[in-house]
Amino acid sequence: MHVENNPDFKSIWQLAHDWAGEKSDQTDSAAISSGLRLAIDRLIRAIGSKEISARWKGHRIFFDDSFLSIIFDFRHTIKFYRWLMHNKFSKDYLDNLYVKRNEVITWCEKVALLAPPPCWTQNQITATGQTVETEDENKNWHDEMTDRRRKITGCLELARKLWKENPNHSYDQIYNHSIMQKYGNPSVFSKDSFQEWAKEYAPELARKGGRRKKSMG
Repeated sequence: MHVENNPDFKSIWQLAHDWAGEKSDQTDSAAISSGLRLAIDRLIRAIGSKEISARWKGHRIFFDDSFLSIIFDFRHTIKFYRWLMHNKFSKDYLDNLYVKRNEVITWCEKVALLAPPPCWTQNQITATGQTVETEDENKNWHDEMTDRRRKITGCLELARKLWKENPNHSYDQIYNHSIMQKYGNPSVFSKDSFQEWAKEYAPELARKGGRRKKSMG
């Protein structure tokens, strides 16, 4: 079951409205109330400090402090920075950023020392029935990855980022790039296997074998 259909998850936009006692379909996102702003701020700060976890469209974000996590979560880091520093936000972003019921309740009781959002009080939980695991959690996709698979995934993602910044680079140049050598664990591939695995991320120039030679005519 996806998080948007799971009663154990709510988006930041939904949960903050419930906490502030407001209706999400009646809010002007350009002029939110101070109570709603405070509820959003508390949840964003809790996610940013890893006191509670968050899922963007079902996928866990900020799952560790590694360099590769920084690469994967760069977009989210910018979104959080804009909120924390400038109080700027995207309604669509907050409505696709989900938190889990038991983590929020535990955080409210043991860290924030606040009453949980009304929708997740004991009476409301009982009324909605048993909890259901998400498709993402059933797979435990990150925790169950082997060390080799994590290295492969990280290497390919870093290759994609490097090609985005250096679209004229060949497979060898990306494989031997100083950032790749330091952070990407390219040794998980041979050079031939790297080319095979990375071709999905390589720009057309790299797939064709590099720069075209100038005509002598």
